[in-house]
Formats: sequence, C-alpha cells, structure tokens
Amino acid sequence: MKVNSKQPRRQRKALFQSKNNQRSKLLSARVADFVRDEYGIKTLPIRVGDGVRITRGEFKDFEGEVIEITRNQRVKIKEATFDKADGTQFHPAIHISKLVITKFSKEKKMDPWRASMIDRKAVFGFADEELRAPKKQKEEEEK
Repeated sequence: MKVNSKQPRRQRKALFQSKNNQRSKLLSARVADFVRDEYGIKTLPIRVGDGVRITRGEFKDFEGEVIEITRNQRVKIKEATFDKADGTQFHPAIHISKLVITKFSKEKKMDPWRASMIDRKAVFGFADEELRAPKKQKEEEEK
C-alpha cells in the first residue's frame, strides 16, 4: 500500500481504511535468526499467541506473548506492563517494527494459511543458478 500524500492525517486515514489483504502486509515483522534458519523466511504477519522479542524502546529485550493487535500497527504483549498510580497494570501498545518473532503460536499444529505462506516464501531447495535468470543461453543460441 503506497500513500502519495505527505500529510500525516491522510497517511493515518489510508492506514485505517486499508483492506485486510493490505493490512496483513503492514502487520508483518521480522523473524528471529534461529527461526529463519529453520523455516527459510525473513518476515511473517504477527498473530495473537506468537512469541516476540522487543528490540527497541523502554521494554528492550523483553520476550512475551502477543495478547492483542490493534488497527494502527501496534501490539500488546503479556509480559510488558506499566503500573498505574492506582496500582493497576496495563499493557502499552508497541509498534510492530520494534518486534522480532521468536516462536509461532502455541497451537498443536500450524494453521494451513500460515503453512502455505511459509512454503511460498521459503527459499530452500533452490540452487543459486536456478534463482538467476538465464541470460547467457539466449546469446549462445543466436550464434
């Protein structure tokens, strides 16, 4: 989703009015290195129940589980809490760009939508020659 306006109010409006397929791309976060080695992917959309690590900000190096995803690219994490003056606790909303996915949700097996996305994005099984376009073959055929 590309927003042509420089005005923050129009950028926010475009974010709130975006369709679900555009929003899932905006709600993607990096995957930790050890998970990247296992699955062969760099980014995935965050889901409720995923384990994440916070990389920047006041809660840096906290690890926890995603409780809620808000509409404005923010996530609430179970372990990251503030104490209010009256003694109650609340979970501040943390922007998705500050998160790294460390483990997937605790379901018994991965849902088919996410599994198909991982299969589609994974780069395992391809040799470096297969990933490049065959440019030299056309020149040899002409000679």
